Amino acid sequence: MMMDNNIRITLPEVAQTAAQIRNCNSALDNILSYVSKLMNELNSIWLSDGEEMLLSRFRKFSGRFIDESEVIESYARFLDSTVADYDSLESTIVANASNFD
Repeated sequence: MMMDNNIRITLPEVAQTAAQIRNCNSALDNILSYVSKLMNELNSIWLSDGEEMLLSRFRKFSGRFIDESEVIESYARFLDSTVADYDSLESTIVANASNFD
């Protein structure tokens, strides 16, 4: 029995995946924003060297999430661009093929 090792992905599936990636990324951004708000509010009720160190480390750590969020968004843009490029190519191929009639 021979296995079919081909990968079949449609352009709408790629576009849907880009949208899902954006939705997840947005949810993570919202969570980070909420946690950042809580951490900043902590400053009003807990004043100590430990609090300053914790807040400093959190800010450094949260910067990494912001950087990764930008990387994720660029990947979603890449997927959108891929869909647009392949869709355009397909339209060109269909138009050129019709010239053979």
